[in-house]
Amino acid sequence: MGNETILAIDDNPQMLSILADLLQPLGYTVVCAANGPDALALATANPPDLVLLDVMMPGMDGFEVCRHMRAHPALAHVPVVLVTALDDRESRVEGFEAGADEFVTKPFDYVELRARVTTILRLNRYRTLVEQQRRTATERARFVWAVEHSDDGILLLDEADQVHYANPRARTILGLAPAVSLDHAFLPLATQQYRLTPPEAWDAWPQVPAHDDQPRFLVSPERASSVERWLRVDLLPPAENDPTRVLRLRDVTEQMITQREMWTFHTMLAHKLRTPLVGILGGLNILSGGGATMDRESIVRIAEVALAGARRLRSEIEDILHYLRSPSDVYGLDSIIVSEVSLLLDQVARDLDLKHVTIEAPLPESANHRIALTQHSLEVLLREVLENCVKFHPHRDPEIQIKLSLLEPKMLRLEIIDDGPGMSNEQRQRAWYPYYQGERNFTGQVEGMGLGLALVARIVHAVGGRCALANRTDSHGTIVTLTLPLAS
Repeated sequence: MGNETILAIDDNPQMLSILADLLQPLGYTVVCAANGPDALALATANPPDLVLLDVMMPGMDGFEVCRHMRAHPALAHVPVVLVTALDDRESRVEGFEAGADEFVTKPFDYVELRARVTTILRLNRYRTLVEQQRRTATERARFVWAVEHSDDGILLLDEADQVHYANPRARTILGLAPAVSLDHAFLPLATQQYRLTPPEAWDAWPQVPAHDDQPRFLVSPERASSVERWLRVDLLPPAENDPTRVLRLRDVTEQMITQREMWTFHTMLAHKLRTPLVGILGGLNILSGGGATMDRESIVRIAEVALAGARRLRSEIEDILHYLRSPSDVYGLDSIIVSEVSLLLDQVARDLDLKHVTIEAPLPESANHRIALTQHSLEVLLREVLENCVKFHPHRDPEIQIKLSLLEPKMLRLEIIDDGPGMSNEQRQRAWYPYYQGERNFTGQVEGMGLGLALVARIVHAVGGRCALANRTDSHGTIVTLTLPLAS
């Protein structure tokens, strides 16, 4: 991070203050403007390194400001990020046509916004360096030095995905010795050690994605001798008249694990505290409203219910305070064998008060293999999927079939089938994204923050598993398929 200048444009003074407070501690200079004309005047006088531009402004909106910037020679190549509450395809298309480089949707995640700003500025620096290195040998030498000493893996690819250059960091990441020839295509090289995650984001490789909605990752699952590893893959589009593409490999393992643990804590906190509170508050409300006219036996019975809830709440709080383990700890002390999964399913179904659950588990003797996942992590997966079956069922009373089967080599497949309304194509494609909710208007009819299936995907991918969503073909409803590896 350097001393780049960021121009923040928003008619809301509070939003400008938030953006300044978020970005200034990272070493950036933040200049603010409350409307389009003032912003263009500031940008023309001192071109910034990045523009954060609100779309919905009175008078000159963000799209028009962006078009004016792209028409100005000194501002034409300044990265523009549109910050907007609009999340429809038409608005995104209009923004890209106006010349925007990226979208951030309100309300935005502060960590994500910082990461995106840092990434865009870094990639813009790389692009600037590439352009400058063509002008003079001195500038070329500086560029080479920066790339050679970068903490990120940097590669140059041709149109056929062939690697023509890899800096030392990229060679280390991909397991290439310094003297090894680069006669390799990138994708086969990467898949020798890593899984492509999420798979659908890689379908169009090596095309550059239109926007950053679905980032690409290379994941090395956790093993006995190594922890899981996440690499984010960013591909810059080719420059004009030059088909060479710049690829960046950035280690985001710490960020991904921290985020997953935060989501796991949020999920466990919600379901552990809600149930005992219902019993406590329900009992106290009854005593408060009618205790004076109740007989002693009834009062004692209701008080015992409230007391039991309080004791359970205390126990749950103690569990939460000790909840410090990673949800993908393959070799944790509470690992579970395949034959115990049915018992765990029964327990979760009872906790959620599911009345119509059938479990098919025709497993052979090899079902004594351990799953490469701890029991509490598997419980999180099952609870999240089953809670979704209830949330989105029209009567909150789904009929659920759960099928367990063993696959080769050494995989356990769980199919969770409900009789709900099914899912649209968009819902199936985006359901694994964090904070995505099938109830798009956020009216509050569906509980939760939209972290459930994103958490499921993150845990499953971290141990080298797979997850999929499909609609039933025999009836209405949804099939969630989780494929988990067995421990070696």
